[in-house]
Amino acid sequence: MGIFDSIARGLGSLRPLSDAELEDEREALRQRYVSSGDDNESSKLYDELHRYDEEMTRRANEACARENPNPPEPRHREHGWYLPNDD
Repeated sequence: MGIFDSIARGLGSLRPLSDAELEDEREALRQRYVSSGDDNESSKLYDELHRYDEEMTRRANEACARENPNPPEPRHREHGWYLPNDD
């Protein structure tokens, strides 16, 4: 972990974390959210869970884009996009 990763992590960025670390921290956060009795705290934890989910989704989308650099063209129906085939 470099100095820039340390600074980014200190500012709240989730990018320097590995996938395993991200999943472990999210699970610990989820358990705190489930056991929380205070509405204010649970609201903050809920928002934080969504931040972790967004980072995990971003990483999954980037991995998919790397695996499939040239996605296939969308297939068109014979009569167009939204027209039925029963004519």
